Amino acid sequence: MHQIILVRHGEAAKSGADADPGLTEQGQQEAEALIPELDKRFPGGTGVRLVSSPKSRAMQTAIPIATHWGKEIHETADVIEIPSPQGMPLEERGAWIRQLLHNSWDSLSPAQDQWRDRLMRYLLTLDSGAAAASTHTTLIFCHFMVINSVVATLRNDAKVAQFFPDYTSLTHLNLHAKTLTLVELGRERNGKGEHRIQ
Repeated sequence: MHQIILVRHGEAAKSGADADPGLTEQGQQEAEALIPELDKRFPGGTGVRLVSSPKSRAMQTAIPIATHWGKEIHETADVIEIPSPQGMPLEERGAWIRQLLHNSWDSLSPAQDQWRDRLMRYLLTLDSGAAAASTHTTLIFCHFMVINSVVATLRNDAKVAQFFPDYTSLTHLNLHAKTLTLVELGRERNGKGEHRIQ
C-alpha cells in the first residue's frame, strides 16, 4: 500500500494582478511549522517522495521540509490548481472560484474536465515505477481545488466544495492495486467565509 498526503500550500499573497503569488510571511511560518510535524511522522523523510505543483505558493511550502530532509522536489503540472475558463481576465478569477464553490463538478468546461482526469490519472501512477520501489509515501504540495476535486471523485459526489482545507493541512489517501481510498480529511479552516481560495 502506498500513502498519498495532499498538503495544501501555506497562506499566499492576496493579488488580483499576479498569476503566481508566493507565500506571505505567515505562509512561510506555516511552511516551517510543517517540519516538526512531518519529521515526527516520517523521521528523516525515509521512504517519502516530495511532489509539488509548479505554482510558487506550493513550491515555497515544500522547500522547508525538502531542505530539512535533503530531498529533491518533483515538480509536476498534474497537480496544479484548476484552470480558469478560456479568456477570463485574471482579476475575475477570484469571483469565478467563489461562485464555483456553489456549483457541481458537472458544470465544468471540457478543459477543466481534462484537468480533473489528468489529476486522477497521475495519482494512480504513484505506486508504480522504479521510484515507487523505495517509497511508501508521497507528499503532494498542492491547492484547495485540487484537494476538493480528489475528495469529490473518491466520494462520487458532484458537489465542488467538499470541505475547506486549512493552509498546510494534510489530507490522507491510500493507493493499493490502482485503487484510491480516502483515509482522512485534512484540518478544516474555521471561519470559512473569510477564507481566501487560491
